[in-house]
Amino acid sequence: MTSFGTPGEMWVRRIFFLLAFLYILPFWIVEYIPTVDGPCHTYNAWILRQYGNTEDFPLFQRYFEINARPYPNWVSHGAMALLMHAVPPLIAEKILVSGYVLTFLFGVWYLVGSVWREQRWLAFLAFPFPYNHLFQFGFYNFSISLALFPWILGLWWRNRADPSLAFALKINLLLWLCWFSHVVSFVVAIISIAVLWLATLRRDDWRRHPRHILLLAPQILLPIWYFSDRGPTAWPPNWSFDVALDYLRYLEVLITFSENQQPYARGLAVVFGLLLSLTLWRENIRRRSFQDRDAFLLLTAVVLLLYFAIPNDLAGGSFLKNRLSLYPWLLLIPWLSPRLGRTAQTAGVAVLASLAALNLGYQIRWYDRLDGEIGGFLAGLELVQPDTRVLPLLFEHRGPTSRLLLFGHVTSYAALEKGLVDWDNYEAAAEFFPTRFRPEARPSIWHIEAEPAELYLQPWKRRADYVYTWGLPPGAPLERRLQKYFVKISDKNGGVLWENRLRVRQEARR
Repeated sequence: MTSFGTPGEMWVRRIFFLLAFLYILPFWIVEYIPTVDGPCHTYNAWILRQYGNTEDFPLFQRYFEINARPYPNWVSHGAMALLMHAVPPLIAEKILVSGYVLTFLFGVWYLVGSVWREQRWLAFLAFPFPYNHLFQFGFYNFSISLALFPWILGLWWRNRADPSLAFALKINLLLWLCWFSHVVSFVVAIISIAVLWLATLRRDDWRRHPRHILLLAPQILLPIWYFSDRGPTAWPPNWSFDVALDYLRYLEVLITFSENQQPYARGLAVVFGLLLSLTLWRENIRRRSFQDRDAFLLLTAVVLLLYFAIPNDLAGGSFLKNRLSLYPWLLLIPWLSPRLGRTAQTAGVAVLASLAALNLGYQIRWYDRLDGEIGGFLAGLELVQPDTRVLPLLFEHRGPTSRLLLFGHVTSYAALEKGLVDWDNYEAAAEFFPTRFRPEARPSIWHIEAEPAELYLQPWKRRADYVYTWGLPPGAPLERRLQKYFVKISDKNGGVLWENRLRVRQEARR
């Protein structure tokens, strides 16, 4: 059977790398990246960057404090804060997410090549995954941890037979980076290493294998502290089995902007199914013995069990099933081995590259459209003065064209530009992020986000210089209550800006 040798692999590598760099293009053709939580992450990174700059940003130290505890969620904030020493915040955000996409795609290329180099062309299956639902929701830290995941497995796989001190330093560094990105990928990485280690144990190698336990022992400290610090956790109702099964098998995690993506996601699932069936048929007629790379099929089964067993919210984390649904597909790629000839492989590369290009075009189209919608939302905040406090009350979180909750935290883009206190800074109201509200200033995010119509406004006459309402129904009771403490000063594109009456009087006296 013919296969890709080194010269033949070069054109596959070139196409893969070219597509990978093209995959960051959507970030650079827009002013604002259309995610839900991304603006909030960028805003809090800006707070980190400017925390000591009380002359230009006097409100940051007054209302926020730095949370130095070793929680996950540090990597994206720290990386952007460092980048902001050299570039503006929006550029720092684009560099971060570009790095995520490239790290993820090159990581899958590295992992597949580590397991079976001749099947590396199957890494093209990974292209639709970077722009998944979790990323478009703005979960930057989780996304970075997902990008580190294939590098961790690839490095371990290459060094499984003879773990050296240099390997120990590299694997521990990657795992620590993964920990400080997000706990889900860290836990799945540890479980993956354990399963692969047990599945590849050999009697003649038993003296070497225990080294892995010793070399990875430092990784147990932070998780023990973290989960013991969480205390008892209530297990909320789980997804039904049917809902979880449909979400997984139809690759719904790839549906972000529109239901029109369903045929694409389901088509990709069919491609996976065909490659899986072909691999099972080929392997069954060729051999019956267990080979080392079969450990990835076993690992896929283990992660599938974890996906179905775990609740969707646990230990302060949410969207757990959504996140876990990504790993079985990614873990299957290194095991797939349809053993196609050169002509069939060339056709396979062409099909997968075409699917990747189709997805890229779709992302570009939507990014361009949603960039304008974000600009329209922010236009309503133009009259907000620097170094003030703004309370956004959103009655509609979606833009006019997308299913994505696009406007959830867009106010943070205006807040970082003008040095504002954004009272809907959900990160700062939690305990798991690098910046948090000072205890005396911490607002109730639940009432701001989930029950804006019922918000008791009297305390806010002293806390908010501006209120920005979006999608407020005409004649709503809240509008009458707002008029008691605030004056309407702008009405644009469905967003109404209200200025505090006390502030208006003070400005009039000047």
